[in-house]
Amino acid sequence: MHLLQDLNFNFQTVILPEALTAFQAEEPSVLSIVQDLDGLVSWVGTPLDNIIETLEQLVVNATSLGGAAFALSVSSLCTYITFV
Repeated sequence: MHLLQDLNFNFQTVILPEALTAFQAEEPSVLSIVQDLDGLVSWVGTPLDNIIETLEQLVVNATSLGGAAFALSVSSLCTYITFV
């Protein structure tokens, strides 16, 4: 659980600010990833809000159960995305 808390902290304090800076600078690699993600969400046909809500639920459940459950939750999300 401590590792997930560290990951969340690092995401909020390092990864997200750096990603936003790169996005605002219109770095080609970042814009390419954004386009790829947009295409994936469009292809899946599920609203992004629903995907985010499902991911949040899976992470909360995994956090309460431990690391192995997190891997299972990510697998469940992939299955959800594939079959929706």
